[in-house]
Amino acid sequence: MRFNIMMVIPLFCLGCMMQPKPEASLYQRIGGLPMLTRISNQTLDIVSKDPKTSRSFEGVKMKTLKESLTNFLCMKTGGDCVYEGETMHKSHADLHITTAEFELMVDVLREQLDMNGVGTREKNELLKILAPMKRDIVTN
Repeated sequence: MRFNIMMVIPLFCLGCMMQPKPEASLYQRIGGLPMLTRISNQTLDIVSKDPKTSRSFEGVKMKTLKESLTNFLCMKTGGDCVYEGETMHKSHADLHITTAEFELMVDVLREQLDMNGVGTREKNELLKILAPMKRDIVTN
């Protein structure tokens, strides 16, 4: 049997094709900035008007807060946004957020993720990232 270089080249290329592609970031899998913007806006629109949580949003510039939350979620999920806001502890210190208020916000966020078709895996990953912040937000 004669050696033919044209028979060997496909074998090398087959090895190249078998390399696993790096997995997309949570940011990309959620839907990027458009989806995070939509979810942030919807969530804040709901909780800022709910009688159980609205007191925390009195006097707040909602446009600025929405942009800040979007950038925060973008950064936390692996996007290239820059979050320039305060730490969660500092920004919530004087608001006296209760566990019930925090849980309502999480429930609304979860509902908005579902309503916008975010997958269960991505939703759970995001909630896992945000869950430890409860100790910095809840002060009452």
